[in-house]
This record gives sequence, C-alpha cells and structure tokens, in this order.
Amino acid sequence: MNSNIFFQPFVGKDYANGGIFGKRIMILGESHYCEEECADCGDCRLHRECMDFTQHVLDDYLNENKERQNWMRTFLKFERSVVGEETNQAMRLKIWNSVVFFNYLQVAMGGPREAGTAEQYQQAGKEFFEVIEKYQPEYIIVWGKRLWNNLPNVRWHDGDDIVVDGYPVATGAYLLSNGKQVKVMAVNHPSVGYSWDYWYKVIQRFLE
Repeated sequence: MNSNIFFQPFVGKDYANGGIFGKRIMILGESHYCEEECADCGDCRLHRECMDFTQHVLDDYLNENKERQNWMRTFLKFERSVVGEETNQAMRLKIWNSVVFFNYLQVAMGGPREAGTAEQYQQAGKEFFEVIEKYQPEYIIVWGKRLWNNLPNVRWHDGDDIVVDGYPVATGAYLLSNGKQVKVMAVNHPSVGYSWDYWYKVIQRFLE
C-alpha cells in the first residue's frame, strides 16, 4: 500500500489487461464525503482504517445484497454511458472490474456536492500523479467540470474538442515520466442531470 495516497484507488481485477474495453481506463471522481469531519482527515498514520474507503464504496455498489441507496445512481448512470445500454448485474461487474476508480481529493468533504479548497485541489496533485504513474492508464474520464477545472496544469497539453450534437467537449493529455500520454476528458457529473446516451456518444469518440 502506498503511504502517500490516503484514499487508495479501486482497481478492477481485469484492469491490467484492459477488461471488456481492451484499454486501460481510469474513472476519476472528485471526493468522498464523511460526516465524521476529523480535523486530521487524510493522515495515513492516524486513519489507516479509512484508506480503503474507495474500495468499500465500490464493493457496496457491486454487492447485490446491499440495500440500494441514492448515491448508487451516480455509478449506475455512468456505467450506462460507457456501454450505451441499460446494465444488469453481470455487465455491471464486467465494467467496474475493467477500470480503476480513484477519488482525486485526499480529504473527505462534509457532504455531497461540497467543493474542496483551492489548496486541497492543489495538494492532491502529487498523489494523482503517483497513481497514474503506478497504474499507467491510457484514458482518464473525469467526473464533473469543477474537478476538470481544478486538475494540475503541469505535464499537460490541450487536445482537440470532441463535438457531438453541436456541443464541444474539451480534451487534453498528461505526459507520464516514461514518455507515454494519458488522454483526459470530463463528463458532466453523473450525480445530476446526466444524459447517459449522449455521453456514450462522446465517450466512444474519446476512446477511439
């Protein structure tokens, strides 16, 4: 377990070989929220029990026996937008086992839709690069324009817009230390007003 990364990523068991997509894809969420509001949240030495928070979230979502909760609709809408169809449990497992899911901010927010501080976004850049260097994704799909606007601008260059149905969607790429590029784009945050059939068309173009 890497000591600097507080919220360790969920790594699907088929991610390394590209899973059903045949490509290494990272899904980048913005933050977890937690009602504990610990002043020292994010300290790996004091809160080791929280470091697998992300895995627990995905495990709960993928466990059919867990009671369905509102936050799970975010994952449901997003997974439909990567395959372009309504998903069942078998497809759900295939999708999430094919990707890495990582939440960018390394401290929990006090509630849903709460933004981090400018400093928190900036500080999380180091761990973000650590994760993408370790897992070498070829594509990153970012959840939400707020996170997109707060991502690090180092080792970055802008890409061409993807235009679907007259709407441009910005893309770009990060350069890894081995010289490989990671293509990046953002979808609207799937928690609100998310048209999964529209974003399916955009994501398909992005992954070409």
